[in-house]
Amino acid sequence: MIILLILINSLLLFGLLLFSALTYRSLPARIPTHFGFNGEADGFGNKLFYWLMPILGLIFFLIFSTQIADLKSLKISDVSSIRQNWNLDLKSSFGMLINTFVLIIFFEVQSSIYKVAMGQQTKMSKSVWIWTFLIIIFSVLTSTLTDS
Repeated sequence: MIILLILINSLLLFGLLLFSALTYRSLPARIPTHFGFNGEADGFGNKLFYWLMPILGLIFFLIFSTQIADLKSLKISDVSSIRQNWNLDLKSSFGMLINTFVLIIFFEVQSSIYKVAMGQQTKMSKSVWIWTFLIIIFSVLTSTLTDS
């Protein structure tokens, strides 16, 4: 499961980086940098801001992947540590799943920035709120399952 999530996250991150690289040149000098609760762009800035989502996506991916590598190096030395290690594996799986949702949100936001900057739409995609809600649910679930 974890390997599959790492692969999916790698593909999402690569897609985000590729999309950003392919669309950057066509952007105007000023792009939306913030969207309000109603989804409308209410802040604008230099188009260099466009690289924020890919850079943050890379940082989050490296943090989650490094954490998993550290968890996988643990050894089960006795029966009493099986439950502790199971909780760590469960936590790392949920962590990678949350990272998947974060990368999807970053991709959605990046796409919205591009479309609003190019005049193709006037608001941020509403699906960003759905993915944000899923992150909250899985974060609470992760905390609940691994703390018990």
